[in-house]
Amino acid sequence: MDSIEKGNNIYIYVDESGSITKTNISNNRYFVIAMLFTDDPEAVRRLYKKKISQLMRKNDKYKDLILKNHEIKGSDVSESTKMPIYEHIIKHAFDKIELGIIVLDNQYTTDKFIENHARSFNYMIQTYLDSCFRKHSRFMHGSGKMEFIIDEQNVATGAKYDLSGYLNQQLTFKNPICDRFEVAYTDSKNEKLVQLADYIANTFYRNIEKKIKESRDTVNIWLPTLCNHDVFDFSEGHDIALNLPQEKFTI
Repeated sequence: MDSIEKGNNIYIYVDESGSITKTNISNNRYFVIAMLFTDDPEAVRRLYKKKISQLMRKNDKYKDLILKNHEIKGSDVSESTKMPIYEHIIKHAFDKIELGIIVLDNQYTTDKFIENHARSFNYMIQTYLDSCFRKHSRFMHGSGKMEFIIDEQNVATGAKYDLSGYLNQQLTFKNPICDRFEVAYTDSKNEKLVQLADYIANTFYRNIEKKIKESRDTVNIWLPTLCNHDVFDFSEGHDIALNLPQEKFTI
């Protein structure tokens, strides 16, 4: 039995908020990628589904959205409404999850960087894994399988770069992060944890880009789960700061 079969399998659910762009930077300055790492996706999925079911029972607006779109997008939910969902998941699955947040400041992007969204997206994921996950993640085993499940809307039209091949080429040979990477793209309607990643990406985007006051508390509740307890600032200036309450949440 090789190491991939021994249980060191990690699943990463990914979504994004904002755009990689040089257009109207004053209103589109930041691009956020949220990655939810877990070694027990079924447990986390049950927790999320339970709170979404409660949300639907409390408010017909959300029930209608499910009937119409088969999901409730993070942008359709206020931060105060997200809070009990986040609290429930973190309370019951704190030891099963880790959050990776990449933030790109478009103020520092080049025309070359924004030419192809997929290529830039893949490069940011690879850099995060090599520079942050490798050094700080409690899920860093150096063996097993890491499987990314990504919202298919994140695949740019035109040239498509193979993230699986890219990661396996870069990060499984010398000083490996794991034995093998796998990547699947899915409609978020079909995967609850991609929906949760959408909620989280939207929460951090609201906090960093929109400065929405209520996002201070929802971002703060995720801080103990963040790899290296901070966002991964993918910008030359390295000056991205979270908008947080004075007293930080602790578990």
